[in-house]
Amino acid sequence: MKIVPYDPKYKNDFIEMNKEWISQMFIMEDEDIRELGNIEPYIENGGQIFFAIDDNEDVMACCMIAQREDGDWEIMKFAAKGMYTGTGAGSACLRACIEYAEEKHIEKIIIVSNKKCVQAVHLYRKYGFTEIPVDKEKFPFERADIAFEKLFEY
Repeated sequence: MKIVPYDPKYKNDFIEMNKEWISQMFIMEDEDIRELGNIEPYIENGGQIFFAIDDNEDVMACCMIAQREDGDWEIMKFAAKGMYTGTGAGSACLRACIEYAEEKHIEKIIIVSNKKCVQAVHLYRKYGFTEIPVDKEKFPFERADIAFEKLFEY
């Protein structure tokens, strides 16, 4: 397995993986459609998507870090293909996003999730994210019932 940054050839994998996991547990919301339909502007504005790729060049997992319109940096989309769940691929992508934030001297990363996403919530805590109140105005997702932040000191 290797971790690679965004390449347009992986765009459909990114979109489909995220649509699939969201649809399995929840309902695609307007904000999901907006974000997944506008990947390039996030990348052009300094964001990044990291992909875990297997030896056959298949995408195993992905994680996107991008700056929101309000200036905060967020882990916006994070997914693994079902057959790769538990392989460490998602963890490696999340770690790549955290390292990217450190390289760019970002002061804080935020994440909004749902308590049903037990494995993801566990990873966030494992990597030093602390729970914060969910701001429903800032994060209009119906499924958002838990939020985290990770602060960096430089």
